[in-house]
Amino acid sequence: MLSHTKKVYLVDDDPAVLKMMLALVSTIGVDVQAFASANQFLESYRQTPCECLVCDLRMPNIDGMELQKRIKAMDIHTLPIIFISGFAEVGIAVEAMKLGAYDFLEKPFSAQSLLAKIQSALSHSRDEYAKWMKKRATEARFALFTPKERNIIHHVVDGKSSREISDLLDISVRTVENHRTRIMERLQVKSTVDLVKLFL
Repeated sequence: MLSHTKKVYLVDDDPAVLKMMLALVSTIGVDVQAFASANQFLESYRQTPCECLVCDLRMPNIDGMELQKRIKAMDIHTLPIIFISGFAEVGIAVEAMKLGAYDFLEKPFSAQSLLAKIQSALSHSRDEYAKWMKKRATEARFALFTPKERNIIHHVVDGKSSREISDLLDISVRTVENHRTRIMERLQVKSTVDLVKLFL
């Protein structure tokens, strides 16, 4: 069962901005944590089912772009990043979005725009986490199949017919059909289309 706690992480080296955002975000019923540096955030971060990161682009040591790269290297795809940038940094913010950032806010920004973007990012995070969990479950089930069954699944997903698979694997069409039936029963799918969707 997924946790319903919504987590918002704030990272900014400006104490006044951090304090302002902390007070503001605390009003929308989320678990909010503030960090004065990217290092502090990385040391305490633990993935949750519904979360987002609001981060200043320009910071000493590890800036926003570097933090984004480190998060990506950790293979975390469920943490939407909202960057805060000054007017002169809009070009960098656009580059960050091309690399996967969720959104960005240009200074000065209104309380309403910040909170709206956070709510949108949290919703996106929840959806991405559900997809990630489903993918992990599918991979776990796939690992339980024999090498021959996995081979058949790959060929089915590639769009090959039972006759083509039988020729490729040098087994009878009936054997292929029997394997396909067992595979679909174990994966609880009713059609080849559903099987293909599961592994795409």
